[in-house]
Amino acid sequence: MSKKKKKKVQVTHHQKAVLSKHSATYLKSCYDVARRILQSLGEDASAFDSFTKRQKQDMFRIIVSPPRISVMPGHKVPKQYIRYVQEELIMHMKNVYFDKKLEITWLDIIIVGQSMMLIFATDGFVATLSPSQRKIVDRLHILFETVLFAHIQNTIAEYIRMSLMILSQPNFRIYGQDLGGHHIMRSKVGFQQVVRITTHECQTLRFKYRNKERTAFRVATGQYISIPYTGATIALSKIFPGIKHDRLLNIYIQSHAIHRFKERINTVYPTMRNEFFVLSLMFVQRIVRAPNGMQLIACIMPVENGEKTIGYFAFTIDGENLLVLTLLPLLSSSVPEGRVLYERLHLSSEDLKYLGMDKLSFFYEVDIEQIPTLKQVLYDELHLDYVHTVYNSFRLKNEPFNEKKTLFVKNFFQKLEERTVDYNANNEQNTEVENMNDLDYEF
Repeated sequence: MSKKKKKKVQVTHHQKAVLSKHSATYLKSCYDVARRILQSLGEDASAFDSFTKRQKQDMFRIIVSPPRISVMPGHKVPKQYIRYVQEELIMHMKNVYFDKKLEITWLDIIIVGQSMMLIFATDGFVATLSPSQRKIVDRLHILFETVLFAHIQNTIAEYIRMSLMILSQPNFRIYGQDLGGHHIMRSKVGFQQVVRITTHECQTLRFKYRNKERTAFRVATGQYISIPYTGATIALSKIFPGIKHDRLLNIYIQSHAIHRFKERINTVYPTMRNEFFVLSLMFVQRIVRAPNGMQLIACIMPVENGEKTIGYFAFTIDGENLLVLTLLPLLSSSVPEGRVLYERLHLSSEDLKYLGMDKLSFFYEVDIEQIPTLKQVLYDELHLDYVHTVYNSFRLKNEPFNEKKTLFVKNFFQKLEERTVDYNANNEQNTEVENMNDLDYEF
């Protein structure tokens, strides 16, 4: 009787990638990176060549993959958010240097560095070492375990934290992260860090302002590894310096302020707008006094040398809570920069809206250099050219101004001197009306 042929088991592509031996090209690349990593950690780069060919190959038997983003069981996260965080994290690790001088990226450290770290901890590899090699490995193992591994974890976690902050919305859901341990691939020679995304539904607060019931949402940060969901706070002394009895105020924001923020900071991607929002209300918290004495929180955008103001959050204090009411434009007469513009050119709030100056896009659509009257105030006196300059780094090269919009604004200012309306006589009255409209959500 003939023997039955055994069915050949097909190996999946995933298993092939793990089980197959590394190519000479791949190993050569790993060896080059390993030498530079040793040098960055204070060892002589030539120390790597003291190992035998087999030992060098063994250092990279354990395949380390970039961190994998998943969802904590029971939590709801949109699939596109998972993809976004995963892709952004990989891109970050590819382009940001652990050691710029030696051209070692974070991806090099995670894939090559961690592979070496793991193999150095195995008894089988250590048994093959000579006494001199053992000393090198012992020194590197200590550095990997006590310095490098923690640095890797913190760098990954911090970048994911910022990515999740700009995806979070206080009126919907706050995202956080939890380290889910390490995933061992089926062949048991693959190693991958797993980061699980956690969620926290929004917290609401009902409050009364000017005899109207309103709803506000808690500004918060999501879970950060072992640190749980945390509501944002601000010290009362930051708003009123020198007070005798300081306390922390919980920060809430109402939907109108979020809507105005999106409407007026209308030139950048939603994730970038969220970044400005997070930096302004959670981290920087720059308090500015308005011309009428009202305290405001500056809405800022990050630049190379610090932060620049692009608007102002108006707020009120109710007991233990700070309630953000609306976002005032950078050129509103209720804020420092806008008041200067108002006094110099006598523009009303209707003029600002008519020209589109209540939105950040005005600085990017209109070639202000062509309008001397406006340039004198905005650029030469107030130095607001940074708004246009910083945004240019996100635009396509040679992206033109809006010629029609520029001509429209230019004609308006040419006719400005022909106006017969006396704004000076109504200065105080107009300003007061604008302030009331801003906080009643009309402007």
